[in-house]
Amino acid sequence: MKNLLALFITLLLWSCGARKNAPPSWISGKPIDASGTYVYGVGSSYINPNTAYQQAARSNALADLAQEVQSEIFDETKLLQKEDAGGFNSSFESNTTSTSALRLEDYELVESYADEVRFYSLYRLDLQAFLRKKALQDAEAMDWINGKFLEAHDVRMSVPVRLSALVDALDKAHDFQLFGDIKFKTKLNAGATAALRALEQSTSLALRIPEESAYLGLPETFHAQWQYVGRDQIPLSIQSTSGQFIFEDQNIQCLHTGDEPVVQLSITWDWDKIQCSHLATKRWLKNKSQWSEGTVVNFQKPTLSLSCPEEFKASLTQSLSQYFAVQTGEGAKLGLESKLDLFTETSTQGTHKVIVEGTFVLTSIGEYVDVMWKSANLIKGTAISSSKERAMQSAMNAFMEDFNYFVLPQLHRSLDY
Repeated sequence: MKNLLALFITLLLWSCGARKNAPPSWISGKPIDASGTYVYGVGSSYINPNTAYQQAARSNALADLAQEVQSEIFDETKLLQKEDAGGFNSSFESNTTSTSALRLEDYELVESYADEVRFYSLYRLDLQAFLRKKALQDAEAMDWINGKFLEAHDVRMSVPVRLSALVDALDKAHDFQLFGDIKFKTKLNAGATAALRALEQSTSLALRIPEESAYLGLPETFHAQWQYVGRDQIPLSIQSTSGQFIFEDQNIQCLHTGDEPVVQLSITWDWDKIQCSHLATKRWLKNKSQWSEGTVVNFQKPTLSLSCPEEFKASLTQSLSQYFAVQTGEGAKLGLESKLDLFTETSTQGTHKVIVEGTFVLTSIGEYVDVMWKSANLIKGTAISSSKERAMQSAMNAFMEDFNYFVLPQLHRSLDY
């Protein structure tokens, strides 16, 4: 009898221990609250003493809970559409908050469990209380945003202050994810767009292009003044159809002219430099902004004074006219000096040999004369003929071929296009 009693106690203790260590049902099937009050999230992580596995399980459970909340809201929306087709908009607005990512609050840990391999966490959230609280917070945020929209319209304030109000409003909307909420999305876009248009109408820009000529390849000749409202606090960006232009203090400076004689300059707000809390705010402003100012700059070929023997002038001028306005006298921006020699020989058989050779130096003419480029090797043309005139012409043609092939491209590259 004693042996039977001992065996019964042993079996009872083993049974209690087995029930104590049995895994909870929620690790394999998420709890469902029939009353619809609570929604649950389950997360797990492999047990590793070297990692924060408990925190990882918690994060996974909260992510699952957020997805569950979003799913519940979306399912409710579909049900309302079916039950109240005639009053779809009102039901949708009064019962749906957001189908985008949610910020959870007031969630609670229900239970944790660990086996030999994994650590599990179960969290829950009072869905109805969450939706009521979120609706109040969203309404308060929207009231604050509308106040910022009014500031953005206020012409008594400076443009930078008004722009800051608009940016704050957009940041707040993204903080509360209101652009993903059907109740607020349309009103938000309309209010923010109207505020931006009011700002754009208050922003003016005056460009003063210099009256003196601007020359291709000589950007130092271009320097335009510009002014606009709030210059110190609203950054601008400048684009050009050719060349490279930047803002420098209160001027537009040309770094490179490009090859096109007509350049369109377009100036817009530089939204990348606007201070804000969300990249989505910058993207919204970039997509919606319509403000721009522009002007056209007409460039001319750089003027060049050619110094060479008279017999070379016509041929050289024709070649140089591709890139330069060749002129005589003073006032040229560039100078091309040549050192040319012509040699003729007549053999005892009566044939004539003509050699044309020389070097070139390109200079910039200003307060000082600066050497921009000079040929390192002789440019040469040689011809032999029984006719002196044909030999002369052939040698000149060979010389000009070398000039066009070697010298002219170097002259063009030496300018700052």
